Amino acid sequence: MLEQFKHILKKEKSSWAWALYDWGNSAFATTVMAGFFPLFFKNYWSAGVSTNTSTAFLGFANSLASLIIALFAPALGSIADQYQGRKKFFTFFAFLGAITTSCLFLVNRGGWLIAAFIYIIGIIGFLGGNIFYDSLLLDVSSEKNVDQISSRGFALGYLGGGLLFLINVLWFLKPALFGLPAEKKGAVFNINRAQQEIKLEKSANFSIPEDAEIGEAILKSKYSTTFSILSLDTIQLSQATIKVKLPSDFPKSSTGEQVRFGKYKRAKINTFADKQILKLTDLTRRINNQDSLTFTITDTISYAGFNQNKLLGVKGLSKHYENASIESNFYPPEQEYLSIRISFLSVGIWWAIFTLPLLIFVKEEKHTSQIADSPIIAGFKQLYRTLKKIRHMKVILLYLFAYWLYIDGVHTIVRMAVDYGLSIGLKSNSLIVALLLTQFVGFPSALFIGKLSQKWGVKNLIYICIFIYFSVTIYAMNMNTEFEFYILAVVVGLAQGGIQALSRSYYSRLIPHNQSAEFYGFYNMLGKFAAILGPALIGFVNIAAVNMGYNTNFASRIGIGSIAVFFIIGGILLYFVDEEEGKREKQHLQL
Repeated sequence: MLEQFKHILKKEKSSWAWALYDWGNSAFATTVMAGFFPLFFKNYWSAGVSTNTSTAFLGFANSLASLIIALFAPALGSIADQYQGRKKFFTFFAFLGAITTSCLFLVNRGGWLIAAFIYIIGIIGFLGGNIFYDSLLLDVSSEKNVDQISSRGFALGYLGGGLLFLINVLWFLKPALFGLPAEKKGAVFNINRAQQEIKLEKSANFSIPEDAEIGEAILKSKYSTTFSILSLDTIQLSQATIKVKLPSDFPKSSTGEQVRFGKYKRAKINTFADKQILKLTDLTRRINNQDSLTFTITDTISYAGFNQNKLLGVKGLSKHYENASIESNFYPPEQEYLSIRISFLSVGIWWAIFTLPLLIFVKEEKHTSQIADSPIIAGFKQLYRTLKKIRHMKVILLYLFAYWLYIDGVHTIVRMAVDYGLSIGLKSNSLIVALLLTQFVGFPSALFIGKLSQKWGVKNLIYICIFIYFSVTIYAMNMNTEFEFYILAVVVGLAQGGIQALSRSYYSRLIPHNQSAEFYGFYNMLGKFAAILGPALIGFVNIAAVNMGYNTNFASRIGIGSIAVFFIIGGILLYFVDEEEGKREKQHLQL
């Protein structure tokens, strides 16, 4: 009895140690992949590079890293099975990701190429480590509690990743509270063009450093005016020509690419004619003559002194108006945006620290191998033999196909939600709030769903999660406000951890234990190829809808709604997956 209790206690300790890795590496997914890296890459590392070019760089980096892992995942898994070194492969990829992520701290302004390279290696470490992390689930669980432990991992991932991301966001928003230097920012109370002065609204220190002759700052001001519609595309409703009332010295070259017509209406400036005629494209909502139009003017100014909360001897004010904000930065490159830079460093350290419990307490079960070849040759031979047995893998293949479809829908919603929100006129800062909401809702939800699976059954709960995501796509089609976007984030958080955890644990019931790394290689390969069909379908539907005469706003809504087809087909295929037949197929897959 005592020995049995010790065994249970040891197994429980190893399962918690295994789950803590999710707590650690999820910080990479939140702070780096979804949060600060895309923002920092576009506005800092790619400084001076066009918006379209920087977007292409970032997309290429994400695609290349995912493709590398997707192509090599099954082979890596089979090699690890033969080598009986899943923990060694796991250690290599986990610390590769943690170390390279920390190195982002060292990349200075304009270093987009080195930043992209480090990011690619970091993603390879993140995705590669997950292959062997997933395969170790069978070493810390039994068929009875595998669903609960898998859910525990995702729950801790949401909590750990969300907690560090929250800290990182606070570092960025309130650096002074943590003793971090911050870029100097202030609200402008008054702009006096005649005396070349800017009076700041609140106390702020814009003193010129001793080693500088003048101060420089970025001034942003807004100018609102009325307009009249000259023409409006009555079919697509996304293109318009308007006449605006502007001062004769209005700085057209400093207005940027977009204008706003209120909270959720914006458009891209296609041409800005001399007679104050604007041709607009990509309208997010229909405009009318009662709306007001707001330009944002951004330009660099210089000033000769700073005294009594005033900038003196300012040059460049002729381009600006009231309702302005200002920011200045005198820090050397290694201190620029220090709060964001140390966030990357904190993710690497956090990731490495919470990798250690798994390495210490999780014992990899060894399997007898009859192969005398080297591990690499034996691994590829195992992969070849598995593919030859494909006729005995009908249940596994059917499940993987169903999983590929519905998880493609899940990943597409996660990756496209912010882009969709922006396309219908929502503000970009909704990303941070929505992401935090999703993380902290996902933590209790994943735990609850793991517990609930013991009563309701894993397959039934996967169906419920699929239905929730199906409902999310319908809800998103009719979404209009940021509040509704937050509701969407909460609902996604309720289902996301559950569908990922239960899909992983359900798969473990169908595969042979001694080939877990290889089969989780197939599983992760499909996970990496997911979110390819979904975005492509959204793009196709958008183009088709516009060509049929619908406006771009409506086309975007139809595009996001089209993702529902993945949940419908994936759910239908899942219905035909026979778990008992799958267990019998295991006998044909043993070495």
